[in-house]
Amino acid sequence: MTEIKKAEDLVAVSVRQGLQMNLVEADIVLGYMEGHGFALMSDEKFQIALHDTEEEEKYGYSRDQPYTIREAVEFCQEMNEELLLDASGEDPRDENRILDLRKDDLILSGLMERAASVIPPVIRRYDIIILEYLKRVVPVEAASWEEAKSKVEQAWKNGEHVLTAEDFAGVSFNTGSLEVR
Repeated sequence: MTEIKKAEDLVAVSVRQGLQMNLVEADIVLGYMEGHGFALMSDEKFQIALHDTEEEEKYGYSRDQPYTIREAVEFCQEMNEELLLDASGEDPRDENRILDLRKDDLILSGLMERAASVIPPVIRRYDIIILEYLKRVVPVEAASWEEAKSKVEQAWKNGEHVLTAEDFAGVSFNTGSLEVR
């Protein structure tokens, strides 16, 4: 697979997926991808994949995943929305940047409307980790923090402190695998 670097190449790939895209739209999509550490890759059959350029720099490889133009446009819309929120909350506000982001939003919205009419959504399997946090404060008398920690840890190992739903302190949802220590 080779990286799609020019708007003309993205236009050619999008046509193969049934979406007419102009050079301005293609340039915006490629800009958002590059600006967020990603690239679109294409093979000789005009199939595309999402390539994580930051992962490749860090680890020497990237787990490219099959992608559609529709997914690329959705990604760009999400990134535009985040940038617009950030720019709107800055003090002082850069009104020219906000105007440019709003223009991008209009262009991406029109592109997404056309993409949604010709490219069906991709259903993928996601592994979501639900991580619940439990917390309990245990008062203990000791000569040092280390001694106090050791006493409570030993009591916990002996089953003297069993945390329950009453000790609930929060939850997070993440993707990927969970490494437990």
